[in-house]
Amino acid sequence: MQDTSGQSVNVGIVGASGYTGFELLKILLNHKKVNVSFITSRQYAGRSLSEVFPRFKKTRFENLIFKEFSPEIVQHCEVVFFCLPHTASCKTISETLERFEVKVIDFSADFRFKSKKVYEETYKVNHCNEKLLERSVYGLPELFREKIKRATLVANPGCYPTSIILALYPAVSKKLVDTDFPVIADSKSGVSGAGRKEKLELIYCEVNESFKPYGIPFHRHLPEISEVLGIKLKFVPHLVPMDRGIVSTVYFRTEATEEELRSVYREVYKNEPFVRLRSSPPSTKEVSETNFCDIFVHKDENTGIAVVVSAIDNLVKGASGQAVQNMNLMLGFEETEGLL
Repeated sequence: MQDTSGQSVNVGIVGASGYTGFELLKILLNHKKVNVSFITSRQYAGRSLSEVFPRFKKTRFENLIFKEFSPEIVQHCEVVFFCLPHTASCKTISETLERFEVKVIDFSADFRFKSKKVYEETYKVNHCNEKLLERSVYGLPELFREKIKRATLVANPGCYPTSIILALYPAVSKKLVDTDFPVIADSKSGVSGAGRKEKLELIYCEVNESFKPYGIPFHRHLPEISEVLGIKLKFVPHLVPMDRGIVSTVYFRTEATEEELRSVYREVYKNEPFVRLRSSPPSTKEVSETNFCDIFVHKDENTGIAVVVSAIDNLVKGASGQAVQNMNLMLGFEETEGLL
């Protein structure tokens, strides 16, 4: 791991004009050890960041100019964030890493899987670089912190998987989940989880005062969750008429008592700076614009069913905040730098 704890580093953002890129810039604005060297956007190339997003007027990022991407643009950076759509990142990252030694954090699903076959079945495309896929590290610090510290390519997890994996991991890792019974994850997300794009079903009149499930019978985040946890489960997401946030409620059968479960969760997460165990179910408002994952654990003794609720901000712990957390680990900074 590179020790850059005493100096400022240059970072770049590829695809900086989407929701995750915008959120990433907001976070990095308050990061004391980072200089943003470049930002890219096809749509806004040639325009200043403060013109496109007036929020950044009179800040140190005010005069950043959106550029078209080419691999040469990364050569003076230590870390580059790729905020590109699924299947678009793979070739771009491959071309970049073939030419330059730079640390990469990818927001897409292109390097999240260890199984090339599962990736290709899920995203219906051939993976462009199996060697890089084998080299990548899944960027969930609570599970893979030491690997992230040594990584040069980190696959930032999906927002739904982050909320569900953190809700289930302690029970799964301690073998407290009875896998002879269904494990169910029921999740609700704000509209920003779909990205910053024009789509009929995401416009105001379609979403406002409505609430619906989608991704039935299959959602592409399910194989990601199953691969990391090593279990089968049923996952159903829902679209909620709000800007941001995810609440995931997971159900599983267990022989453990509620106190035994809570004790396990306390032990597993006792040193985690961004996991907060709650005595009551969390809400999205309580984690909005933070990198926290709030978790509540309950056991219904009558049915033997455990209910674990997690809440995150899908744009922060579910995307850009987690990416900064990963960057901090990769560069030897304090893990919480820029996030607390």
